[in-house]
Formats: sequence, C-alpha cells, structure tokens
Amino acid sequence: MSSNTELDLSFADCQTIAEAREKVVKALKEVGIERVEVRREADLIIEHVTRMSAAERALKFDELLEMGAREELEAILKRRVKREPLQYCLGYGWFMGMRIVVHEGVFIPRTDTETLCDLTTKRLLAMGISSEIRALEVGVGSGCISVAMLNEIPNLQVIGLDVSQDALDVARLNARTYEVSSRLTLSKCDFREFTLTGFHAIISNPPYIPKATFDTLEPEVRDFEPSEALIGWGEDGLDFYRQFAKFALPKLVPPFGFSAVEVGDGQAEAVVKIMRGAGMNKVECIEDVNGLPRVVVAGIA
Repeated sequence: MSSNTELDLSFADCQTIAEAREKVVKALKEVGIERVEVRREADLIIEHVTRMSAAERALKFDELLEMGAREELEAILKRRVKREPLQYCLGYGWFMGMRIVVHEGVFIPRTDTETLCDLTTKRLLAMGISSEIRALEVGVGSGCISVAMLNEIPNLQVIGLDVSQDALDVARLNARTYEVSSRLTLSKCDFREFTLTGFHAIISNPPYIPKATFDTLEPEVRDFEPSEALIGWGEDGLDFYRQFAKFALPKLVPPFGFSAVEVGDGQAEAVVKIMRGAGMNKVECIEDVNGLPRVVVAGIA
C-alpha cells in the first residue's frame, strides 16, 4: 500500500471521464478502501463532480472532463485518501432514498438504520389515527429518521433531541430541504432531562459500540465520526438502553404506544431483557435486510 504522500492525485493528465474514474479507483485501492466499495465510491464521486447520472455518464464516458470537475475531484480525493468518510467529503449521504446533508461532527446515516425507520413508520400508520400523531426521537443526529417519517406520515409531529448543536443545525437544514420543518421541533437536550409525555412512539439509534472494540473500527468511523454518537454507555455498552427503557415507558400513550431502538451485533437478547425488566410488554426483535437482529421494539399494552 502506498502512503498518501506517494499518491498522484492530480487529474491534469486525465482527458476523459472514463480516465478520471479509473484514476479514482486506483487511488482508493492504494489507500486500503475495501475492494467491494472502491468502484461504488468512484461512481458516486464521478457522479458528484460531473452532475451526471449513471445513464448520462455511460453515453459520455469518452467526453472531456471539465476543468472545474477536475479541481473538485482532486479536492475530494485528497480528503478521501486520508480515510475521511466519503459522506463528509461529498457533504451528504443517502437514507431511505433521500439525500441527507452531513458534515464533520455529525453521525452519518447508515442503511442498517432504515430498518428502524421503516418499522416505526409502518407501525405509526397502522395505528389508523386521523388526528395528530406524536413521536419523539432521542439523538436526532442528521435528522434522517425524523425527516423520512415526516415525509411518509402527513399528520405526524416529531420532537428531536440531541446534545450536539452541530447535529441540530444539520437536522434543521434537512427538514427544510424536504419541507417538513413545521412539524419537526428540535431541542438541545439530554433526554434524561426531558419531561414532556404523550408520545405514540419514542425511537432512538443510540451509541452502542463497546469501548473495548472502538479502536478496532475502520479509520473512517474511529478517527472522524463523533465518538459520543458511537461509544455505548457503561462497560458493556448497554447503559443507554437501561436508562432509555425507564425514561420511555411513562411517556408513551396507551394502549398502543411503543419504543423502538437500534442495537449492535450480539446485543439484541440483552436489550430485550432490559426492556422487559423495565416493565415493557410485547418486546420483540426485528432483523435488518442482512438477517441480523437490528431493532428492539417494545409496547406498553
């Protein structure tokens, strides 16, 4: 593997879009990006700088790469070869088909979390409530979950809590982009100090990675994303769930109110026990698209 200083990141010698893409692929491989990700990332970067879809690029692969696109490509690649997450380099990621703005200091949306979002949206819609539906998101981050739910449920009102002002600013921007700002209330608040009640759903994708395994994570996660959004509370990484369960139970609307939380690998069984121990009923675990236990949902009836 070459060091970053040895990499040629100039695109002055790349005449066409095809040549530029191959140079991106080569650079990403050399810094150790997973092989299965390299071509996908290269396509996303080329799409970003050319403003062309895959179909458009296929027709114009042999066309000249404009100077402005070359300069932007160099700037993005200089950041990415230092293993800065691609989403930070581009300024956005994708979630539930939406382009979600993210930048340094804000947790990046993951495909895994679409399970939590989809489950919660479907359960709220299945309640058949024609009046106002109220949901609370603990740790709103970029706002991706709340904005996606608001997009799908016209009579939904969401309160999003976060301790990070950076996250709240980005969530506000994403809510404006998708025109749901009027139904999303954002508050800089530790959930343990939040006192409002009467929610049909309380959801969270919390920090759950045990401290002991944090140093083994990919550099994109370990060195760039906010650790407070990643590292679980307590020695076993499960203290958040213990406090969340006690917090959520009295704040849910009976009889069908529910809480839903994302869990990490190997944590589902323990979190199910925590929810039951706090007095929750109908506790179950839902698998993600890869068949892994990903969401623990608990009701009060």
